[in-house]
Amino acid sequence: MQNNQEEAIREQGLKHLLISIVVPIYNVAPYLRECLDSLLVQTYPHFEVLMIDDGSTDESGSIAQEYLKDSRFSLITTPNGGLSRARNEGIEQAKGEYLYFLDSDDYLHPDYLMEMITLAQEYQVEFLYNTQIVCFGLKTSPELPSSSPTLLTPNSQTIHLGGAVWRCLFARDLVLRSGVRFLEGKVYEDEGFLYMILPFCSYFLSYRGKPYYYRQREGSIMCNYKKFRSYDLLDVFEAIFCFYEKNHWLERLRPPYYFLYQSGLGYENEKEYLQKAKEMAEKLGIQKEFLYLSKNHRYQKIKNILKRILGI
Repeated sequence: MQNNQEEAIREQGLKHLLISIVVPIYNVAPYLRECLDSLLVQTYPHFEVLMIDDGSTDESGSIAQEYLKDSRFSLITTPNGGLSRARNEGIEQAKGEYLYFLDSDDYLHPDYLMEMITLAQEYQVEFLYNTQIVCFGLKTSPELPSSSPTLLTPNSQTIHLGGAVWRCLFARDLVLRSGVRFLEGKVYEDEGFLYMILPFCSYFLSYRGKPYYYRQREGSIMCNYKKFRSYDLLDVFEAIFCFYEKNHWLERLRPPYYFLYQSGLGYENEKEYLQKAKEMAEKLGIQKEFLYLSKNHRYQKIKNILKRILGI
C-alpha cells in the first residue's frame, strides 16, 4: 500500500510536502474512529495528525490513544478551552508546510488530501478550498460532479466563503506570516479566520472535487443555533472590521456588513440582535452602512409583495 502511494506521488511529480492535520476532539467518542480511520487510508501519506483532546469527559481520549501506534499521530491533551483554542494549539505545534483542519465527527474521501496537495503545487497557491460537501446524518445532500479549478484574487466578493475551514488547505507560512488565529470563545470563528487571512493571499484556488463528509447531528455547536442567532457573530464582525482598519484595507475590501442585519433576520431573537447590531454600528462609526442595510431590506420586502400581487 505504502509503495503504491509513493509510486503515485512520483508519477505526479509531487514533492514530499508535509501536511499538518489538526483534529480538535471533544466528547465525540461515537464518531472519532470513523474520522481518524479516514486519515489512515489517505492516498497521500505525508502528513502528521495533531489530535487535540480539549478536555473530553467521554472515551474520546482513550480512542485517540489507539492511533498513536502510527508514528504520524500525536495526542495533545489540554483543559477544555473550546474549538478555537484547540485549533490554535494545533497551529503552534504544527511542523508541516501545509495546515489542514478536520472536525472530529466528520471524515474524508481517501483521495481528499492527494487532490488538495496536487492542486496546491500545480497552481502554486497558499490557500485553496473545496466546495464539495456531502452531508449525512440529520440532513443529507448528494455528491455533485467535479468542476475545474478557478483561480481567484481576493476582493470583497471572492473572500465571502461562508466559513468552514475544514474544506480549506493553508500554507503554514501564510498563517504564520499573517499572525491570524481563531477567535477564542466565539462561535462563527471560521468566518473571522477566513475573512482576516484571505487578504494576505495574492491569489487562491476554488474547486469542487472529492467529497468532505459532513455529519449533521443533534448537540453539535451549529445545531444549537438554528433558531437563535448568537451575538458572537457581532463580535466576529467587530474583530474583522478592526483588523481591516488596522491594516488599511477598508478602502479596497468591504467587511461582511450583512452580519449586522441580514444575518439576524428570521431568528427568535431578531429584535434584540438588530438592536445590538445598531449599537455596534454606532460604536464603530458605520451608522450609514447599517441604515442602508435596513432601508434596502424594507425595499426588497415591498418589491417582493408587489411581485406577488401583480403576478410578476
